Amino acid sequence: MNYETNRIKDLIRRHYDGETWHGPSLIETLSDVSHEQAVKRLLPNTHNIAEIVAHLTNWRVFVLEKLTGGDTYDIVLDSEADWLRFDSLTLEQWHDLLVSLADTHAELLDVMEAVNDRRLNDIVPGRKYSYYILLHGGIQHEIYHSGQISLLKKV
Repeated sequence: MNYETNRIKDLIRRHYDGETWHGPSLIETLSDVSHEQAVKRLLPNTHNIAEIVAHLTNWRVFVLEKLTGGDTYDIVLDSEADWLRFDSLTLEQWHDLLVSLADTHAELLDVMEAVNDRRLNDIVPGRKYSYYILLHGGIQHEIYHSGQISLLKKV
């Protein structure tokens, strides 16, 4: 049985669109954000909600690549692959960002079906940490940025 893998999948699912102990799910947090609100900046040179959503999607792609054999795939911190810049968005572009977020979530859950508990202890190629740390780190990363989105919505 894959008890731990199933528990990680449950955490991924819950944070995205389920019940969480830390507050609203990511989808609930984003549900009432308009495309105009998504590009507002609190201060110059800070990230806006749209950039955070794209950033979360980019790092989900990183996790997916590592889980599916993309051993050489990488994201350079503070590069465009890490942080895209959005100063304006149409409603359609905002919708597309949210669809990409949803698609990578669904893909991650699908890929997780092939992950077994034994693999969780394997080291991620090119890294010094295990798949267990990668997956939990991904969840923690999304919770961290969900909190930022919640704060940006209140400003």
